[in-house]
Amino acid sequence: MFSIAAYSIGVFIVFLSTVALHLPIKENPCFEVDKLAHGFAYFCFATSVFVALNLDWKFETAKKWTIISSFSLGLLLEIVQGSLLSHRSFEVYDLLANTLGIVFFIFSSKRVKKLLSNAVFL
Repeated sequence: MFSIAAYSIGVFIVFLSTVALHLPIKENPCFEVDKLAHGFAYFCFATSVFVALNLDWKFETAKKWTIISSFSLGLLLEIVQGSLLSHRSFEVYDLLANTLGIVFFIFSSKRVKKLLSNAVFL
């Protein structure tokens, strides 16, 4: 059940990362509103993967695999944008924003794990 949510968020991230978006030209590429969206998206993705690996798949090393898979998705999408898509480009700041979202997940993962262990509906 939670795997579907994680998969859906991942598909949504892939879609938004590959579709041609017509956004205004950036004057300062290191801080834009889209960087907040990147961080939030990867925080949500990492959290959903962590919950799915814990509850659906019962992984002992869920946190490690969440970090690896989330970062790998971000890196792979940036590489695809830079090498295969003519309408997108590789952006280091996007990768940093993705990583920052994952870092926020790392800091909140103990709290999420505690909430999962105390949840009565699961």
